[in-house]
Amino acid sequence: MSTPRARSRAPQYAGETLLIAIVILFKTFSASTASAQCTDALPDAAAWDLQIQCRSSLEAGISPFNLPFPSSLSSQYVSLDDDGAVAIRYISSGAQTEGVFYGINGVGSSIISASSPDSVYSTDLDLHAGMLALADGPFGAGGVHIHDTTGANIQNFPAGGPMALSGMGSPTMLADGAIAYRADFGFEDVIAIDEFDGPTRSQTVLASTLGPDYTFLLTPTANDARQVVANTLPASGPSRRIVRFEADGSPTTVVETGAMFNAFVNSTAIASDGQVAFSARRSADSVWGVYRWNGATITEIASGDNPDINSGSLANFPPVINAMGWVAFRATDITNDSTALWVGDGDTLVKLVEYDQLMPTDLGDLLAGFDFGGLTGKQTINGVIDINDAGQVAVASFFRNGTIGVFVATPNIVAGCNPADLAEPCGVIDFSDVVAFLTAFATMDPAADFAAPFGQFDFSDVVAFLAAFGSGCP
Repeated sequence: MSTPRARSRAPQYAGETLLIAIVILFKTFSASTASAQCTDALPDAAAWDLQIQCRSSLEAGISPFNLPFPSSLSSQYVSLDDDGAVAIRYISSGAQTEGVFYGINGVGSSIISASSPDSVYSTDLDLHAGMLALADGPFGAGGVHIHDTTGANIQNFPAGGPMALSGMGSPTMLADGAIAYRADFGFEDVIAIDEFDGPTRSQTVLASTLGPDYTFLLTPTANDARQVVANTLPASGPSRRIVRFEADGSPTTVVETGAMFNAFVNSTAIASDGQVAFSARRSADSVWGVYRWNGATITEIASGDNPDINSGSLANFPPVINAMGWVAFRATDITNDSTALWVGDGDTLVKLVEYDQLMPTDLGDLLAGFDFGGLTGKQTINGVIDINDAGQVAVASFFRNGTIGVFVATPNIVAGCNPADLAEPCGVIDFSDVVAFLTAFATMDPAADFAAPFGQFDFSDVVAFLAAFGSGCP
Protein backbone atom coordinates (compact mmCIF):
# COMPACT_ATOMS: atom_id res chain seq x y z
CA MET A 1 0.00 0.00 0.00
CA SER A 2 1.39 3.38 -0.92
CA THR A 3 2.14 5.97 1.76
CA PRO A 4 -0.34 8.88 1.77
CA ARG A 5 1.14 11.95 0.19
CA ALA A 6 0.63 15.57 1.08
CA ARG A 7 -1.82 17.27 -1.25
CA SER A 8 0.08 18.95 -4.06
CA ARG A 9 -1.67 21.91 -5.66
CA ALA A 10 -1.05 23.98 -8.76
CA PRO A 11 -0.35 27.70 -8.46
CA GLN A 12 -3.50 29.79 -8.77
CA TYR A 13 -3.37 32.15 -11.71
CA ALA A 14 -5.95 34.72 -12.68
CA GLY A 15 -7.22 35.72 -16.08
CA GLU A 16 -4.51 37.10 -18.33
CA THR A 17 -1.67 35.83 -16.14
CA LEU A 18 -2.88 32.25 -16.60
CA LEU A 19 -3.19 32.64 -20.36
CA ILE A 20 0.30 34.16 -20.68
CA ALA A 21 1.80 31.38 -18.56
CA ILE A 22 0.16 28.68 -20.68
CA VAL A 23 1.36 30.27 -23.92
CA ILE A 24 4.94 30.53 -22.61
CA LEU A 25 4.88 26.93 -21.39
CA PHE A 26 3.40 25.72 -24.66
CA LYS A 27 6.11 27.43 -26.73
CA THR A 28 8.81 26.13 -24.42
CA PHE A 29 7.76 22.52 -24.13
CA SER A 30 5.58 21.66 -27.14
CA ALA A 31 8.52 20.05 -28.95
CA SER A 32 9.76 18.10 -25.95
CA THR A 33 9.45 14.34 -25.54
CA ALA A 34 6.46 13.12 -23.53
CA SER A 35 7.03 11.36 -20.23
CA ALA A 36 5.64 7.91 -19.60
CA GLN A 37 1.94 8.15 -18.87
CA CYS A 38 0.55 7.03 -15.56
CA THR A 39 -3.09 6.82 -16.52
CA ASP A 40 -3.42 4.56 -19.52
CA ALA A 41 -0.06 3.25 -20.71
CA LEU A 42 -0.59 -0.25 -22.15
CA PRO A 43 2.03 -2.63 -20.68
CA ASP A 44 3.72 -5.35 -22.70
CA ALA A 45 2.69 -8.99 -22.40
CA ALA A 46 5.18 -9.75 -19.63
CA ALA A 47 3.62 -7.13 -17.34
CA TRP A 48 0.25 -8.87 -16.86
CA ASP A 49 -0.80 -11.26 -14.10
CA LEU A 50 -2.98 -14.18 -15.22
CA GLN A 51 -5.20 -15.73 -12.56
CA ILE A 52 -7.44 -18.74 -13.12
CA GLN A 53 -11.02 -18.40 -11.86
CA CYS A 54 -12.50 -21.78 -12.81
CA ARG A 55 -11.77 -24.77 -15.03
CA SER A 56 -14.17 -27.29 -16.49
CA SER A 57 -13.57 -30.99 -17.09
CA LEU A 58 -15.41 -33.85 -18.77
CA GLU A 59 -12.68 -36.41 -18.02
CA ALA A 60 -13.09 -38.52 -14.88
CA GLY A 61 -9.35 -38.50 -14.33
CA ILE A 62 -9.07 -34.70 -14.37
CA SER A 63 -10.86 -32.82 -11.62
CA PRO A 64 -12.44 -29.43 -12.42
CA PHE A 65 -11.63 -26.24 -10.49
CA ASN A 66 -14.45 -24.27 -8.80
CA LEU A 67 -16.98 -26.11 -11.00
CA PRO A 68 -18.96 -29.33 -10.59
CA PHE A 69 -18.03 -32.52 -12.41
CA PRO A 70 -18.77 -33.02 -15.22
CA SER A 71 -18.85 -29.54 -16.67
CA SER A 72 -18.15 -27.87 -20.01
CA LEU A 73 -17.46 -24.23 -20.86
CA SER A 74 -17.34 -24.79 -24.61
CA SER A 75 -18.64 -21.78 -26.62
CA GLN A 76 -19.73 -19.94 -23.46
CA TYR A 77 -19.35 -16.17 -23.07
CA VAL A 78 -17.43 -14.75 -20.12
CA SER A 79 -18.49 -11.43 -18.53
CA LEU A 80 -16.25 -9.22 -16.36
CA ASP A 81 -17.41 -6.76 -13.70
CA ASP A 82 -15.58 -3.56 -12.76
CA ASP A 83 -14.17 -5.18 -9.61
CA GLY A 84 -12.58 -8.06 -11.53
CA ALA A 85 -15.32 -10.62 -10.84
CA VAL A 86 -16.36 -12.94 -13.65
CA ALA A 87 -19.47 -14.92 -14.57
CA ILE A 88 -19.92 -17.62 -17.18
CA ARG A 89 -22.55 -20.24 -17.99
CA TYR A 90 -21.48 -23.90 -17.89
CA ILE A 91 -23.06 -27.11 -19.18
CA SER A 92 -23.32 -30.22 -17.03
CA SER A 93 -25.26 -33.49 -16.95
CA GLY A 94 -27.26 -35.61 -14.55
CA ALA A 95 -29.48 -33.87 -12.01
CA GLN A 96 -28.30 -30.40 -13.03
CA THR A 97 -27.84 -29.78 -16.74
CA GLU A 98 -26.51 -26.23 -16.64
CA GLY A 99 -25.56 -23.43 -14.30
CA VAL A 100 -23.76 -20.13 -13.83
CA PHE A 101 -20.33 -19.69 -12.24
CA TYR A 102 -19.42 -16.52 -10.35
CA GLY A 103 -15.97 -15.86 -8.94
CA ILE A 104 -13.39 -13.24 -8.04
CA ASN A 105 -9.67 -13.45 -7.24
CA GLY A 106 -9.61 -17.20 -7.90
CA VAL A 107 -12.44 -18.01 -5.50
CA GLY A 108 -15.88 -18.91 -6.78
CA SER A 109 -18.50 -21.55 -7.44
CA SER A 110 -21.75 -22.32 -9.21
CA ILE A 111 -24.33 -19.83 -7.92
CA ILE A 112 -27.25 -20.88 -10.14
CA SER A 113 -28.16 -24.30 -11.50
CA ALA A 114 -31.04 -25.68 -13.52
CA SER A 115 -32.24 -28.97 -14.92
CA SER A 116 -33.98 -29.23 -18.27
CA PRO A 117 -33.53 -31.15 -21.51
CA ASP A 118 -33.53 -27.75 -23.24
CA SER A 119 -31.39 -24.70 -22.59
CA VAL A 120 -32.72 -22.68 -19.65
CA TYR A 121 -30.36 -19.74 -20.14
CA SER A 122 -28.75 -18.27 -23.23
CA THR A 123 -25.02 -18.56 -23.88
CA ASP A 124 -24.37 -14.85 -23.37
CA LEU A 125 -24.91 -13.05 -20.07
CA ASP A 126 -23.90 -9.72 -18.54
CA LEU A 127 -22.33 -9.16 -15.11
CA HIS A 128 -22.25 -5.53 -14.00
CA ALA A 129 -22.40 -3.61 -10.71
CA GLY A 130 -22.82 -6.85 -8.80
CA MET A 131 -25.86 -7.89 -10.81
CA LEU A 132 -26.18 -10.61 -13.41
CA ALA A 133 -28.56 -10.43 -16.39
CA LEU A 134 -29.51 -13.83 -17.82
CA ALA A 135 -31.70 -14.17 -20.90
CA ASP A 136 -33.94 -17.18 -21.46
CA GLY A 137 -32.48 -19.95 -23.57
CA PRO A 138 -33.65 -20.53 -27.15
CA PHE A 139 -36.58 -22.63 -25.92
CA GLY A 140 -37.57 -20.22 -23.15
CA ALA A 141 -40.24 -17.55 -22.98
CA GLY A 142 -37.92 -14.77 -24.12
CA GLY A 143 -37.52 -12.88 -20.86
CA VAL A 144 -34.56 -11.76 -18.72
CA HIS A 145 -33.77 -12.69 -15.12
CA ILE A 146 -31.62 -10.55 -12.79
CA HIS A 147 -29.61 -12.20 -10.00
CA ASP A 148 -27.18 -10.94 -7.40
CA THR A 149 -23.75 -12.50 -6.92
CA THR A 150 -25.10 -15.10 -4.49
CA GLY A 151 -27.42 -16.34 -7.22
CA ALA A 152 -30.57 -14.92 -5.60
CA ASN A 153 -33.17 -13.77 -8.09
CA ILE A 154 -33.77 -10.06 -7.47
CA GLN A 155 -35.82 -9.00 -10.50
CA ASN A 156 -37.51 -10.56 -13.52
CA PHE A 157 -38.28 -8.97 -16.86
CA PRO A 158 -40.77 -11.42 -18.37
CA ALA A 159 -41.51 -11.25 -22.07
CA GLY A 160 -44.32 -8.82 -22.75
CA GLY A 161 -44.51 -5.85 -20.42
CA PRO A 162 -46.16 -2.54 -21.35
CA MET A 163 -45.11 -2.88 -24.98
CA ALA A 164 -45.57 -6.65 -25.29
CA LEU A 165 -41.90 -7.12 -26.25
CA SER A 166 -40.62 -10.65 -26.78
CA GLY A 167 -37.30 -12.25 -27.73
CA MET A 168 -35.40 -9.97 -25.35
CA GLY A 169 -31.96 -11.31 -26.26
CA SER A 170 -28.40 -10.39 -25.22
CA PRO A 171 -29.27 -7.91 -22.43
CA THR A 172 -26.81 -5.34 -21.10
CA MET A 173 -27.04 -4.76 -17.34
CA LEU A 174 -26.98 -1.12 -16.13
CA ALA A 175 -25.90 -0.10 -12.63
CA ASP A 176 -29.30 1.43 -11.85
CA GLY A 177 -31.06 -1.90 -12.43
CA ALA A 178 -32.29 -1.22 -15.96
CA ILE A 179 -31.42 -3.44 -18.92
CA ALA A 180 -30.93 -2.67 -22.61
CA TYR A 181 -31.57 -5.17 -25.39
CA ARG A 182 -32.91 -5.91 -28.86
CA ALA A 183 -36.43 -7.34 -28.92
CA ASP A 184 -39.38 -8.21 -31.12
CA PHE A 185 -42.64 -6.33 -31.25
CA GLY A 186 -44.82 -8.19 -33.69
CA PHE A 187 -43.23 -7.66 -37.10
CA GLU A 188 -41.10 -4.92 -35.63
CA ASP A 189 -37.57 -5.06 -34.18
CA VAL A 190 -36.73 -2.57 -31.46
CA ILE A 191 -33.81 -1.49 -29.28
CA ALA A 192 -35.19 -0.78 -25.84
CA ILE A 193 -34.31 0.12 -22.26
CA ASP A 194 -36.45 -1.74 -19.73
CA GLU A 195 -36.74 -0.84 -16.05
CA PHE A 196 -38.83 -0.98 -12.90
CA ASP A 197 -39.74 1.90 -10.60
CA GLY A 198 -41.05 -0.10 -7.69
CA PRO A 199 -43.80 -2.29 -9.17
CA THR A 200 -44.15 -0.12 -12.27
CA ARG A 201 -42.37 -1.33 -15.36
CA SER A 202 -41.53 0.92 -18.32
CA GLN A 203 -40.00 0.18 -21.70
CA THR A 204 -38.33 2.98 -23.68
CA VAL A 205 -37.80 2.36 -27.38
CA LEU A 206 -34.66 4.02 -28.80
CA ALA A 207 -34.92 2.61 -32.33
CA SER A 208 -37.49 0.67 -34.31
CA THR A 209 -37.82 -0.95 -37.72
CA LEU A 210 -41.43 0.20 -37.86
CA GLY A 211 -40.30 3.77 -38.47
CA PRO A 212 -38.66 5.26 -41.57
CA ASP A 213 -35.02 4.91 -40.48
CA TYR A 214 -34.10 1.22 -40.18
CA THR A 215 -34.96 -2.09 -41.82
CA PHE A 216 -33.02 -4.22 -39.31
CA LEU A 217 -31.40 -3.73 -35.90
CA LEU A 218 -28.62 -5.89 -34.48
CA THR A 219 -27.58 -6.66 -30.92
CA PRO A 220 -26.80 -3.47 -28.94
CA THR A 221 -24.58 -2.80 -25.93
CA ALA A 222 -25.05 0.03 -23.43
CA ASN A 223 -23.31 1.92 -20.63
CA ASP A 224 -24.55 3.42 -17.36
CA ALA A 225 -25.08 6.80 -19.06
CA ARG A 226 -27.75 4.99 -21.14
CA GLN A 227 -25.84 5.41 -24.34
CA VAL A 228 -26.62 2.41 -26.54
CA VAL A 229 -24.59 1.42 -29.61
CA ALA A 230 -25.73 -0.96 -32.35
CA ASN A 231 -25.06 -1.95 -35.93
CA THR A 232 -28.08 -1.14 -38.08
CA LEU A 233 -29.39 -1.59 -41.61
CA PRO A 234 -30.65 1.85 -42.68
CA ALA A 235 -33.79 2.14 -44.76
CA SER A 236 -31.87 4.22 -47.30
CA GLY A 237 -28.31 5.27 -48.07
CA PRO A 238 -25.44 3.06 -46.81
CA SER A 239 -25.88 -0.69 -46.38
CA ARG A 240 -24.79 -0.54 -42.72
CA ARG A 241 -24.53 2.19 -40.13
CA ILE A 242 -23.19 1.92 -36.58
CA VAL A 243 -25.23 4.25 -34.40
CA ARG A 244 -24.84 5.40 -30.80
CA PHE A 245 -28.24 6.27 -29.39
CA GLU A 246 -28.07 8.86 -26.65
CA ALA A 247 -30.14 8.65 -23.47
CA ASP A 248 -32.86 10.80 -25.04
CA GLY A 249 -33.00 8.50 -28.08
CA SER A 250 -31.23 10.87 -30.46
CA PRO A 251 -28.92 8.99 -32.89
CA THR A 252 -25.23 9.76 -33.40
CA THR A 253 -23.60 8.13 -36.42
CA VAL A 254 -20.34 6.43 -35.44
CA VAL A 255 -19.47 5.15 -38.92
CA GLU A 256 -21.26 3.85 -41.99
CA THR A 257 -20.36 1.89 -45.10
CA GLY A 258 -18.91 3.96 -47.91
CA ALA A 259 -15.50 5.22 -48.92
CA MET A 260 -13.76 4.05 -45.73
CA PHE A 261 -15.41 0.70 -44.93
CA ASN A 262 -17.66 -1.70 -46.84
CA ALA A 263 -18.61 -4.12 -44.04
CA PHE A 264 -18.83 -4.36 -40.25
CA VAL A 265 -18.94 -7.19 -37.75
CA ASN A 266 -22.53 -7.42 -36.52
CA SER A 267 -21.83 -6.71 -32.85
CA THR A 268 -20.25 -3.56 -31.44
CA ALA A 269 -19.02 -2.48 -27.99
CA ILE A 270 -19.31 0.72 -25.95
CA ALA A 271 -17.14 1.98 -23.09
CA SER A 272 -18.38 3.66 -19.93
CA ASP A 273 -17.37 7.05 -21.38
CA GLY A 274 -19.14 6.50 -24.73
CA GLN A 275 -16.19 5.37 -26.86
CA VAL A 276 -17.07 2.65 -29.36
CA ALA A 277 -15.10 -0.33 -30.70
CA PHE A 278 -15.98 -2.19 -33.89
CA SER A 279 -14.46 -4.44 -36.55
CA ALA A 280 -14.66 -3.32 -40.17
CA ARG A 281 -13.44 -4.19 -43.66
CA ARG A 282 -11.65 -1.44 -45.52
CA SER A 283 -13.19 -0.45 -48.85
CA ALA A 284 -9.83 0.21 -50.48
CA ASP A 285 -8.32 -3.26 -50.11
CA SER A 286 -10.91 -5.45 -48.28
CA VAL A 287 -8.57 -5.89 -45.29
CA TRP A 288 -10.34 -6.32 -41.95
CA GLY A 289 -9.36 -4.30 -38.89
CA VAL A 290 -10.38 -3.37 -35.35
CA TYR A 291 -11.16 0.29 -34.71
CA ARG A 292 -11.98 2.74 -31.92
CA TRP A 293 -14.22 5.79 -32.19
CA ASN A 294 -13.77 8.42 -29.46
CA GLY A 295 -16.71 10.62 -30.37
CA ALA A 296 -14.94 12.42 -33.17
CA THR A 297 -12.15 10.37 -34.74
CA ILE A 298 -11.62 6.74 -35.76
CA THR A 299 -8.35 5.08 -34.75
CA GLU A 300 -7.09 1.76 -36.07
CA ILE A 301 -6.18 -0.62 -33.26
CA ALA A 302 -5.07 -3.55 -35.42
CA SER A 303 -5.63 -4.97 -38.89
CA GLY A 304 -4.89 -7.85 -41.21
CA ASP A 305 -1.83 -5.86 -42.34
CA ASN A 306 -0.18 -7.21 -39.20
CA PRO A 307 1.81 -10.31 -40.25
CA ASP A 308 0.56 -12.17 -37.15
CA ILE A 309 -3.17 -11.53 -37.71
CA ASN A 310 -5.40 -13.37 -40.15
CA SER A 311 -7.50 -10.60 -41.69
CA GLY A 312 -10.69 -12.59 -42.22
CA SER A 313 -10.72 -13.87 -38.62
CA LEU A 314 -11.36 -10.31 -37.39
CA ALA A 315 -14.85 -10.65 -38.85
CA ASN A 316 -15.78 -13.52 -36.52
CA PHE A 317 -16.05 -11.95 -33.06
CA PRO A 318 -16.61 -8.40 -31.79
CA PRO A 319 -13.95 -6.45 -29.86
CA VAL A 320 -14.49 -4.94 -26.40
CA ILE A 321 -13.39 -1.51 -25.13
CA ASN A 322 -12.83 0.38 -21.86
CA ALA A 323 -12.70 4.06 -20.91
CA MET A 324 -8.90 4.17 -21.27
CA GLY A 325 -9.40 3.44 -24.97
CA TRP A 326 -7.96 -0.06 -24.66
CA VAL A 327 -9.53 -2.49 -27.11
CA ALA A 328 -9.30 -6.28 -26.67
CA PHE A 329 -10.16 -8.76 -29.39
CA ARG A 330 -9.64 -12.36 -30.49
CA ALA A 331 -8.44 -13.38 -33.92
CA THR A 332 -6.43 -16.10 -35.63
CA ASP A 333 -2.71 -15.86 -34.99
CA ILE A 334 -0.95 -16.76 -38.25
CA THR A 335 2.28 -17.64 -36.45
CA ASN A 336 0.62 -20.43 -34.44
CA ASP A 337 -2.33 -21.09 -36.76
CA SER A 338 -4.67 -20.71 -33.78
CA THR A 339 -6.87 -18.14 -32.09
CA ALA A 340 -5.15 -15.63 -29.81
CA LEU A 341 -6.04 -12.67 -27.58
CA TRP A 342 -4.76 -9.16 -28.31
CA VAL A 343 -5.08 -5.81 -26.52
CA GLY A 344 -4.28 -2.50 -28.22
CA ASP A 345 -4.61 1.23 -27.63
CA GLY A 346 -3.83 2.60 -31.09
CA ASP A 347 -0.12 2.94 -30.34
CA THR A 348 0.78 -0.42 -28.80
CA LEU A 349 -0.52 -3.90 -29.65
CA VAL A 350 0.04 -6.75 -27.18
CA LYS A 351 -0.57 -10.46 -27.83
CA LEU A 352 -1.71 -11.55 -24.39
CA VAL A 353 -2.70 -15.23 -24.78
CA GLU A 354 -1.58 -17.55 -27.57
CA TYR A 355 -1.19 -21.22 -28.50
CA ASP A 356 1.52 -23.11 -26.55
CA GLN A 357 1.63 -20.42 -23.86
CA LEU A 358 2.09 -21.78 -20.35
CA MET A 359 -0.93 -20.70 -18.27
CA PRO A 360 -0.94 -20.81 -14.44
CA THR A 361 -3.70 -23.15 -13.20
CA ASP A 362 -4.68 -25.17 -10.15
CA LEU A 363 -2.89 -28.13 -11.81
CA GLY A 364 0.29 -26.14 -12.36
CA ASP A 365 1.28 -24.54 -15.65
CA LEU A 366 -0.70 -25.94 -18.59
CA LEU A 367 -0.14 -25.42 -22.31
CA ALA A 368 -2.83 -23.24 -23.86
CA GLY A 369 -4.59 -24.49 -26.96
CA PHE A 370 -6.10 -27.70 -28.28
CA ASP A 371 -5.95 -29.21 -31.76
CA PHE A 372 -9.44 -30.38 -32.70
CA GLY A 373 -8.29 -31.50 -36.13
CA GLY A 374 -10.32 -31.19 -39.32
CA LEU A 375 -11.75 -27.80 -40.25
CA THR A 376 -11.78 -26.61 -36.62
CA GLY A 377 -8.04 -27.08 -36.21
CA LYS A 378 -6.08 -25.46 -33.38
CA GLN A 379 -8.09 -23.31 -30.97
CA THR A 380 -6.87 -21.31 -27.99
CA ILE A 381 -9.57 -18.77 -27.17
CA ASN A 382 -13.03 -20.05 -26.24
CA GLY A 383 -16.10 -17.82 -26.63
CA VAL A 384 -16.05 -14.05 -26.34
CA ILE A 385 -13.88 -11.91 -24.07
CA ASP A 386 -14.46 -8.87 -21.86
CA ILE A 387 -12.55 -5.87 -20.47
CA ASN A 388 -13.17 -3.40 -17.62
CA ASP A 389 -12.03 0.13 -16.84
CA ALA A 390 -9.18 -1.15 -14.65
CA GLY A 391 -7.71 -2.69 -17.81
CA GLN A 392 -8.44 -6.26 -16.71
CA VAL A 393 -9.36 -8.73 -19.43
CA ALA A 394 -11.44 -11.89 -18.95
CA VAL A 395 -10.82 -14.80 -21.31
CA ALA A 396 -11.57 -18.52 -21.50
CA SER A 397 -8.84 -20.75 -22.91
CA PHE A 398 -8.65 -24.32 -24.12
CA PHE A 399 -5.87 -26.47 -22.66
CA ARG A 400 -3.93 -29.33 -24.15
CA ASN A 401 -5.43 -31.70 -21.56
CA GLY A 402 -8.92 -31.07 -22.99
CA THR A 403 -10.21 -28.78 -20.22
CA ILE A 404 -11.18 -25.10 -20.45
CA GLY A 405 -10.13 -22.44 -17.97
CA VAL A 406 -11.41 -18.92 -17.32
CA PHE A 407 -8.78 -16.28 -16.53
CA VAL A 408 -8.60 -12.65 -15.51
CA ALA A 409 -5.53 -10.89 -16.86
CA THR A 410 -4.55 -7.88 -14.74
CA PRO A 411 -2.09 -5.30 -16.10
CA ASN A 412 0.71 -4.14 -13.82
CA ILE A 413 0.16 -0.42 -14.22
CA VAL A 414 0.47 2.46 -11.79
CA ALA A 415 -2.67 4.51 -12.12
CA GLY A 416 -2.51 8.27 -11.82
CA CYS A 417 -4.10 9.88 -8.79
CA ASN A 418 -6.35 12.03 -11.01
CA PRO A 419 -6.70 12.68 -14.76
CA ALA A 420 -3.97 15.36 -14.66
CA ASP A 421 -1.42 12.86 -13.28
CA LEU A 422 -0.07 12.08 -16.74
CA ALA A 423 3.64 11.49 -16.11
CA GLU A 424 6.01 9.74 -13.76
CA PRO A 425 6.35 9.88 -10.82
CA CYS A 426 2.79 8.56 -10.63
CA GLY A 427 0.85 9.67 -7.60
CA VAL A 428 2.46 13.11 -7.60
CA ILE A 429 1.11 16.20 -9.33
CA ASP A 430 4.07 18.28 -10.47
CA PHE A 431 5.63 20.08 -13.43
CA SER A 432 6.30 16.83 -15.31
CA ASP A 433 2.52 16.47 -15.69
CA VAL A 434 2.34 19.95 -17.24
CA VAL A 435 5.08 19.01 -19.71
CA ALA A 436 3.30 15.76 -20.58
CA PHE A 437 0.01 17.59 -21.12
CA LEU A 438 1.53 20.28 -23.33
CA THR A 439 3.38 17.69 -25.38
CA ALA A 440 0.22 15.69 -25.89
CA PHE A 441 -1.72 18.86 -26.69
CA ALA A 442 0.81 19.88 -29.34
CA THR A 443 0.53 16.51 -31.10
CA MET A 444 -3.26 16.26 -30.61
CA ASP A 445 -2.80 13.12 -28.52
CA PRO A 446 -6.11 11.98 -26.91
CA ALA A 447 -4.34 12.16 -23.53
CA ALA A 448 -4.76 15.97 -23.73
CA ASP A 449 -8.40 15.87 -24.84
CA PHE A 450 -9.78 16.85 -21.43
CA ALA A 451 -12.99 18.65 -22.37
CA ALA A 452 -15.85 18.66 -24.85
CA PRO A 453 -16.06 18.91 -27.78
CA PHE A 454 -13.93 15.76 -27.77
CA GLY A 455 -11.73 15.34 -30.81
CA GLN A 456 -10.95 19.06 -30.81
CA PHE A 457 -7.96 20.52 -28.99
CA ASP A 458 -8.59 24.03 -27.72
CA PHE A 459 -8.38 26.24 -24.66
CA SER A 460 -11.22 24.34 -22.94
CA ASP A 461 -8.86 21.35 -22.68
CA VAL A 462 -6.23 23.57 -21.04
CA VAL A 463 -8.75 24.91 -18.53
CA ALA A 464 -10.00 21.39 -17.70
CA PHE A 465 -6.44 20.13 -17.25
CA LEU A 466 -5.57 23.00 -14.90
CA ALA A 467 -8.70 22.33 -12.86
CA ALA A 468 -7.66 18.69 -12.42
CA PHE A 469 -4.05 19.74 -11.78
CA GLY A 470 -5.21 22.17 -9.10
CA SER A 471 -7.09 19.46 -7.21
CA GLY A 472 -3.80 17.65 -6.58
CA CYS A 473 -3.37 14.14 -5.18
CA PRO A 474 -5.08 12.95 -2.02
